[in-house]
Amino acid sequence: MRRSRLLTAALAALLAKPLMGIAQDTPPDGFADLELERSRLCVPVLVQLDALNLRLQPLGFRTERLRRIAAAIAIEDRTLMDSLNASDSTEAAVRDWFVSDGRLARSFLETNQQSLQQQRAVDRERIKGTVQATLEGVQVEAQDLIEGAGDFGVGDRACEGAVLVRSAVLEVCGSEQNLICDAAKPANSDGAYRFVESPEDLWDMQEFRPWTSPEPLQVGPDGQLDGASTVTFARQGNLALSVAFRPLIRQRSDMTPEEIQNFETLLDSIGFELDHPELIYAPALAIRATLPEPLAGEDSYIIHFGDIETADIIWGGASGTGAPIEISVLLTPIHIMKLTQGDPLQLTAIRSLDDGNGEALFGLGLTPVNQTSATQSLLAYMATQMPEDLKLLVPPRDY
Repeated sequence: MRRSRLLTAALAALLAKPLMGIAQDTPPDGFADLELERSRLCVPVLVQLDALNLRLQPLGFRTERLRRIAAAIAIEDRTLMDSLNASDSTEAAVRDWFVSDGRLARSFLETNQQSLQQQRAVDRERIKGTVQATLEGVQVEAQDLIEGAGDFGVGDRACEGAVLVRSAVLEVCGSEQNLICDAAKPANSDGAYRFVESPEDLWDMQEFRPWTSPEPLQVGPDGQLDGASTVTFARQGNLALSVAFRPLIRQRSDMTPEEIQNFETLLDSIGFELDHPELIYAPALAIRATLPEPLAGEDSYIIHFGDIETADIIWGGASGTGAPIEISVLLTPIHIMKLTQGDPLQLTAIRSLDDGNGEALFGLGLTPVNQTSATQSLLAYMATQMPEDLKLLVPPRDY
């Protein structure tokens, strides 16, 4: 955390000096060569990924099936019974539970014996545990397949979902036949992969999505806390940037006293009251950008409000880490105010010059559409209803 603050301060000092502007309409220098090379290197990676996905597909179907069964158990939805597979031990056990639970429910209605309800609760927890154990086994099997697939060379992070230059892919493919090579042929342009005819066409591809409407905090299919977020997305070529405004929820036991104090100071400054003994949260941004390698010789990136000449930096980091940017940034009261007032956010790539100045090479801005209403609504929820929802979803333990 301290290193990140120092880096952000250094970038702020750099931006205090003259900056060359961004020529956004044309690709950065070296962009064409980089994307041609990406397309060439991604062919063998995507061939391996396709083979792995084919092996993972049945496990994915099984996972979704088990999650639907778990959801049916939670709400006692017996309409699922007819579709349960008697030759599958887990599904057969679920069917037996539905039958037994139905009998106990009828007996309770006839006798009003509370012991029957207690037995139903015990049996329900037991069958939930059976389904969960099977689900975890499937997930372990999938993880073993992924780990057994080995190294993907240039890395799936730079290739999965990338838009590729057709000529570069066909150059590598030659006469090979597989999903990626077949899809690259002009006659198969409607396949699973996306292609452009030149790197310049790639830079012209732009996509923007407005801030989503937030929903209350809830428990997701994987048992983890979900919801309570608003997300926006922008893309130019293979540079994708997503930002989610949401509460950063932490276990107090995993934090240092200094970290807890920082959270509590922030909560006090924005008028939040939270009395959960085990958890604490504060407004934050979760940021992800597909920038494992520099696109144009940049040495750092910043996420900021405002134009580059007057940038208010909320995060800064080095380029060329070999992995996408994936960070959570705790927001200051000033940054919360700017966000909820609709000030647009932008990512900018910076190159330090020998004379101490900085050059802004390219940037990707997020749309402010629906930003004000979505972020204000979520902030109000965090301040009012969310503390109670958190205690309901994660009840404090009795000590």
